[in-house]
Amino acid sequence: MASLGLRFYTVAALVGFGIVWSSGIYLALIGFRGNPADCSSSCLLGAVPEGLGWLLFLVSGYRAFASLFAYPRREKVKRGKSLEIGHGSEEERILEITREILAHRRVAKRLRNVATLAWSDTQRWDWLRFKWQSYRKPSILLVSAGLRGRLELEDWKTYLSWHYLQHKPRQTLYVAQPMLRAMLPLILFIAVAASLTVNIGQYASILFGSIFVPPALLLFVYQFGPSMRKLFLRLDTVAAESLGRMTLFSLFQKIDGLKLPENENAKKRVGWSAHLSPEPNITERMANLQGAFQSRSPNSQVHI
Repeated sequence: MASLGLRFYTVAALVGFGIVWSSGIYLALIGFRGNPADCSSSCLLGAVPEGLGWLLFLVSGYRAFASLFAYPRREKVKRGKSLEIGHGSEEERILEITREILAHRRVAKRLRNVATLAWSDTQRWDWLRFKWQSYRKPSILLVSAGLRGRLELEDWKTYLSWHYLQHKPRQTLYVAQPMLRAMLPLILFIAVAASLTVNIGQYASILFGSIFVPPALLLFVYQFGPSMRKLFLRLDTVAAESLGRMTLFSLFQKIDGLKLPENENAKKRVGWSAHLSPEPNITERMANLQGAFQSRSPNSQVHI
């Protein structure tokens, strides 16, 4: 049912996008420049459908976006009960590792001096964030409850180091290449439209933009998910070079073995949901590291 809903809203959003696109071309052809006072009866033939198209596109696009990233509904919990403050030795070790890592980074003092850890049952395993309390109090470190008591000390060191290496990666250009490639057609079309405005006139630029910029934008949206996945996978590859070739792979293997609900659900994505998702699942992360290792050492094998 979720896949059917995603498909329906995506098709509806595309229909709305098509109406907006065709209406924009019509308005550009009749010379309408966006001033409502200049809108004649012929202008209304394009303006009204364009408004309805935008409504259909925005509403359906939002529902499609929500369906794409929706996970199976969990049992509802009160917001105040979704966090559990930890006071044991595991929490102390995690906090000690976190403070040690943050001591070498330019972060706020309230983050470097974090002294409290809370387990969240609404947070994904690959997310790590701080909950702000006040200007004078250190923030609370929030960690996925699915990892509680299931990782060894060395695993936590790898996990925390991997997370913070993603915030300030080496080889920035290499990591950013997938997104730059996805944005390139859109940037080129915008540059051409600006050039037409300067060299020919505003009307030529508006007509060019109405015809070519919408499909370029649609292409960018289509490529956004795969490009983001490649970016995250490249971050993993770069982090693995710092942490050790097998260290990060072993951590992913162990987390995969925990059968966390978000991981199992992500593995079941197919079709549009799998293509448009901007985050790789745990299987893709391991396969990426395996491919990186084998490309550098053809005789080595990593077993998943």
